[in-house]
Amino acid sequence: MTKLWIICAASVSILGCTEAVQAPALHDFGVGNALPASGLQQSASAEIKVSAPRWLSDNRIRYRLLYDQPTRVRFYNLDQWIAPPPELLKLYFAAGRLDPNYSLVIQLLNFEQQFETPGNASVLLRFSADVFAAGSKNRRESREFVLRSGKVGPDAQGAVKGFAELAGQASQQVQAWLRSLAKP
Repeated sequence: MTKLWIICAASVSILGCTEAVQAPALHDFGVGNALPASGLQQSASAEIKVSAPRWLSDNRIRYRLLYDQPTRVRFYNLDQWIAPPPELLKLYFAAGRLDPNYSLVIQLLNFEQQFETPGNASVLLRFSADVFAAGSKNRRESREFVLRSGKVGPDAQGAVKGFAELAGQASQQVQAWLRSLAKP
């Protein structure tokens, strides 16, 4: 019985000496121009649905070392999105005030940081978009968007900054596309 107490006491003291696990830092796309100020009356905007494959629907920030095992997807341990990328993109697009005469269905296809070399990283955002007349189930147009950042920092902060910039570019490109559809 004494041995059991000694083992328990040793276990508790060992566990007490270990470092506390650090909670990951949470990120979103920031409060750029596309995001509305709180308290302002919101104008009508297009209905937006954003989906992604299950493997891309969690809050981990992904990266890939193209120079070493390019088929292996890795994740930052101490940094995460505050919500899955499809939810973040939906909020960002909705804040951009897309034409309310349309509804938009976006399928997120790729959302990762890629390293060509250890110090050379960029981020990739690839999605397809289907546009429908508001209230209609008949697809009017489809388009695929592929956006790649310039060089970003080779770390989680670089990935977050790059994705925030690409989200803004994606919103602007979708808005321009919808405007071109409205022209006779």
